[in-house]
Amino acid sequence: MIVHDRLAFSPEEYIRRYDVIRAAMERHDLDALLVRGPENITYFSGYETPGYYKYHCVVVPKYGEPVFLLRDFEWINSPEFAWSTKIAKVYDWDHPPSVTVNVLRQLGLDSGKRIGVEKHGFFYTVDEHETLLADLPDNTYVDATEILWDTRMVKSDEEIAVMRKSAHLVDLAMQAGWDATRPGASGDDINAVVNKTLFENGGEYMGLPPFVLAGERSCLPHQTGGANRLADDDLMYFEISASKHRYTAALMRTIFVGNPKDEWVRAAEACIGAVEAALETIKPGATPHEADTAARAVTRKAGFGDYHRNRLGYSIGVSYPPDWGEGEIISLRQEEHRPLVPGMTFHMPPLCLKYREFGIGFSESIVVTETGCERFSNLSREVVIKR
Repeated sequence: MIVHDRLAFSPEEYIRRYDVIRAAMERHDLDALLVRGPENITYFSGYETPGYYKYHCVVVPKYGEPVFLLRDFEWINSPEFAWSTKIAKVYDWDHPPSVTVNVLRQLGLDSGKRIGVEKHGFFYTVDEHETLLADLPDNTYVDATEILWDTRMVKSDEEIAVMRKSAHLVDLAMQAGWDATRPGASGDDINAVVNKTLFENGGEYMGLPPFVLAGERSCLPHQTGGANRLADDDLMYFEISASKHRYTAALMRTIFVGNPKDEWVRAAEACIGAVEAALETIKPGATPHEADTAARAVTRKAGFGDYHRNRLGYSIGVSYPPDWGEGEIISLRQEEHRPLVPGMTFHMPPLCLKYREFGIGFSESIVVTETGCERFSNLSREVVIKR
């Protein structure tokens, strides 16, 4: 193990993760695990790069050290960010899955072995799977996607501490966006202030951009900026994330300028009430289904059920584009009945979208504690009207 002061976490933290993953491999009777998703690679090794569009893979054998396969152009990032000691270079003219086959052969994992693969991940391709089946047909390939997902689901104290740093950046950017909100300002103007604040305070590139939308454009999911300008009586929508060491926190708020419509204020109050109902429900032993149901009951009772179409929330932690969440791991949604446990972290953004009229939402990033839950943000959660 390479130990240096550039590691995002302590050596003990990486050993803890390795031990949990190895124990899961033992339960699944795996001889090796192929770690492919960039979030999973970062979680396991500390390695970071936006170059994950090219092939990266960590071969974790049952016995012996992991081998990190990565593009030759990128290998310099390994000693900069990661603790791993063994690497295998993939050149731009190589067929990457065939390099993995060669590594498995060198490790004696080419016949009669059970190999865990990430069948539900974005990065384990059909070509890769077919290559393994064709070149190492005597192995059994087992879907082991949930090994890393389950391991990442519950955060350590060190991870939560980094997420608090991200949350502080979000608070700074949100406050700056509020301060810049005034009639005549465009979505682009205010978005520029938000991004500037994030990066000048040490933020890193996010899994998704801040969603900063003025007026009727606020109804558009996952859009940002825009040349349209705030009117005298208007609304401004913010959903902002920040990242440190690829760990994310996020926050959603809506503020009003001038004299907002009564419907807007009622929608805001409904979303705030939904968050508060969820905060009261979330605790160890409760289920995501229960939390989502409690929040949805508030927006439905207020008459906005048809406009509240999204899940209550999703797991949040390690992220790369194209997402700032870990929603594939676990979500606060209907029919999710796995019990919540301390250390789980979520972003929960109930919002109401009415096409070409408004998008209004309020959210919190939270960690489940021994007795309930705790939010990461220090900003107020209330209807704000700037006059």
